[in-house]
Amino acid sequence: MRVLCALCAAASLYAQDLNLGRVNVTQSYEKSILDNPITTQITKDTILNSPDLAKSLLDISGFNMVRKGGGGSEVSYRSGLSARLPIYTDGSEIHGGCGGRMDTAITYIAPQNYRSIKIIKGPQDVRYGALVNGGLLFDRGIIRLNELSYGADISMLAGSFNQRELSGEAIGGNELGSIQVNGGIYQSDNYKDGDGNIVHSEYFRKQGAIIATLTPNEESAISLSADFGDGEAAYADRAMDGTKFQRESYNLALEQALGSHTLNLQGYYHYIDHVMDNFSLRPAMPNRYNISNPKREIIGTKAEIKLNFDTITTYIGGSYREDKHSSRMTQNAINATEARNTLFSKNYNKNALISTSSVFTQSEYLSEDYGVFGGIRLDRVEIDKYLAGRFDRTKIQTPISGFMRYERYFDTLSLYAGVGRAERASDFWELQKVDGMSLKTEKNHQIDLGTIYDNGNLSLSTNLFVSKIDDYIILNYNGATSSFNTDALLMGGEMDANILINNFYKLGAGLSYVYGENLKDTNGLKDGDPLPQISPLVFKAVVGLVRNEWFVDLDFYANASQHRYKENYGNVAGKDLGYSDSFWTIGLNAGYKYKNYQIMLAALNLNDALYSYHTSKNGAEIATLDIPATTRVYEPGRSFWVKLRANF
Repeated sequence: MRVLCALCAAASLYAQDLNLGRVNVTQSYEKSILDNPITTQITKDTILNSPDLAKSLLDISGFNMVRKGGGGSEVSYRSGLSARLPIYTDGSEIHGGCGGRMDTAITYIAPQNYRSIKIIKGPQDVRYGALVNGGLLFDRGIIRLNELSYGADISMLAGSFNQRELSGEAIGGNELGSIQVNGGIYQSDNYKDGDGNIVHSEYFRKQGAIIATLTPNEESAISLSADFGDGEAAYADRAMDGTKFQRESYNLALEQALGSHTLNLQGYYHYIDHVMDNFSLRPAMPNRYNISNPKREIIGTKAEIKLNFDTITTYIGGSYREDKHSSRMTQNAINATEARNTLFSKNYNKNALISTSSVFTQSEYLSEDYGVFGGIRLDRVEIDKYLAGRFDRTKIQTPISGFMRYERYFDTLSLYAGVGRAERASDFWELQKVDGMSLKTEKNHQIDLGTIYDNGNLSLSTNLFVSKIDDYIILNYNGATSSFNTDALLMGGEMDANILINNFYKLGAGLSYVYGENLKDTNGLKDGDPLPQISPLVFKAVVGLVRNEWFVDLDFYANASQHRYKENYGNVAGKDLGYSDSFWTIGLNAGYKYKNYQIMLAALNLNDALYSYHTSKNGAEIATLDIPATTRVYEPGRSFWVKLRANF
């Protein structure tokens, strides 16, 4: 429970929050969790540096993951991922390029580069997109400095399986603007599972970013950022590995105060160049040298005005985005040189162009005792599909999303009830399957109920939902993979409790569950069948000690077995592989801070369990490395890491 542990210790061990050394960052007002119960806010210092972001997010109740190797894992919330859980960086949606989702969106995200992660639970927001299960927002914001300031932060990590990381950031500027630079190198050898078997999972990644801000006065601010990254990663679930994960992202943002109101303008561009092959990180079979190169370009703009009228705040905005996908490939070359030369001499073939135009409005009324929130969004999605680089056909859809929520506030208690509708068009991976262009929009109608109690030393939260999804999109992996619509029922939620006794003893627990049922006879599914790719009951607990300068935590994490599955049906990330067994693990985390220096230690899977998550991919046979096939990709066995950090 690494993120959860850090959240509990953040107030003491990580007192600097948004500061870098001596830099004084002007912070905007954020509502407390009691006033904003449908979101979870995580500052950058509460993200413990797992090399796999999906693994870290498991510490937040409701999150699950799909393991494929050492990198590229999928992250899901309430068993929804991809288009059901869109991922945004500084307000712009980002995707990977691989048609088989080797490179997911989080492959290209280093969380240390962002000041916070905001998690929206369910369809309770329309400012960013159609949030069927929710949304993940990685945000920097525009930094304002009060005076001449500078600072730097550097960290080093070493761990089992030759895991090594080096990252740092520096910032300097004054009240007129600033320059921020950050970067990192992350690498690891293959890890071993709980039985000591090697899992094909080595990786090397590097990333960097430059962020320049101009703040000439209190009313105006401009930010220009550039992100770069590349790397390679071995995959245990497929016949190829990733040898290039090049990302270039550029973002221009403008904030302009208009009296008590604020105008926000944004333009962005994401470029993903991804190469995979079967010979760079594993030996190829004779005369079977294969290489593939998908490419993705996303360009967009967004305009939003925030209107402040005493107790009422209203957002009105619009956006436009073009998402272009193309690829090229070479198969059965006689050697690596021929494979590469042949591939890079080819032109790219267009696969899809997805254009999305959107308008939205969202308002909130806040009084001392209660709040009312609501919004509506209209999208126009035009999908152009290409076959072998030639235009095939166009489809236009107009999804409508909206929500309404009531929140009641007491001194230490908040209650909320919301209804929401999130309608989305099929994503790139769904429309590329057989019958994909015939898919109807997916329409989620959801009720959310919850309570949050927090008196400082004791916090309790409950989030419950019931969801009826019309035209729910499922993939059929029997034969040629096809996609189709059905109707579905999902319900479940999360419960969490944390207590601090005598400002020293810490106890915490979390529980999450999702029930999914098919409601229609179609494509081999029967009314009443389980929905595929639904994660089972998850329980976690932590006991620990915490002081201003140090903390120690003992974690317990358990998954129930999953008896409800539909074999060979699934989503764009994978398919149900059958029954999955229960498992449990224990871990230990500790940290100590002295002046500007910190040391953190972690021991993971101390019981050395052989386990895998229900939604993990199958382990492919790699004959040239004498690696046999496995039912699922197993998680790392007992492992350790230590991290040193200094800020100036």
